[in-house]
Amino acid sequence: RAQARQGPSPIAVPPLATACPTMAPGRVAEVRECVASPEPLGREAPSNAAPPVGSARNINMQAALAEGLAMALFVIVGCGTACGHGASDGETRLVVAFAFGMGILVLAYTIGHISGGQINCAVTFSLVLGGHLPWYQGIVNTLSQLVGSMLGALVVAALFPCERDLTGNLASQVINEDFGVGRAFIGEVIGTFLLCMVVWETAVSPRSQAGSNACVAIGFAVFLAHLVLLPIDGCSINPTRSFGSAIVAN
Repeated sequence: RAQARQGPSPIAVPPLATACPTMAPGRVAEVRECVASPEPLGREAPSNAAPPVGSARNINMQAALAEGLAMALFVIVGCGTACGHGASDGETRLVVAFAFGMGILVLAYTIGHISGGQINCAVTFSLVLGGHLPWYQGIVNTLSQLVGSMLGALVVAALFPCERDLTGNLASQVINEDFGVGRAFIGEVIGTFLLCMVVWETAVSPRSQAGSNACVAIGFAVFLAHLVLLPIDGCSINPTRSFGSAIVAN
């Protein structure tokens, strides 16, 4: 009341009366503190926001473990299909491409609510660069994917002995000499870009209308990339997937 007699207050007190529970008549300092607050009360900061300076970095180990498990299953499904059917002609390549695409589609739906369903260090890296995933979580996710890839390749090796493996190398990447390293590199860059673009525009962008169906688009992006690249280099577009097969095969 004393402030009202002296003139208008520099702080809009009436609108803040319901928004700021700490405000009481005469407690101007607390009102100013509420006005300076960057977030409305009751609203939590986004989980992917960078932590304040000096605060502890919380790593989501559940998400990392989900990425490793999904990668192991992805290698078993995709590389196991390639080892069992081969990829030497159009018919078998179609089968292998469909297995890899469907593998990503199913697993992304399965762990999407836990880790986002990256299952690819290239996708993880793009999310880190875009600020959608903290760098330390990206590193842990990638390490878990690498371990999962090797475990999955070990299972494939146990299922398909050398004489039964129609690829001869647990579906590792081998560049076709008719195409050469340069064409294989360009193809992998384009295929990886296709996948990451689909991920960002369907699953990350706030303007996307895909919703939960983003996993379908991502799975078919993997399928299309394999159709193009299987005869060139066996199609990777996923360094963590290729890592396990290459290590175990050698």
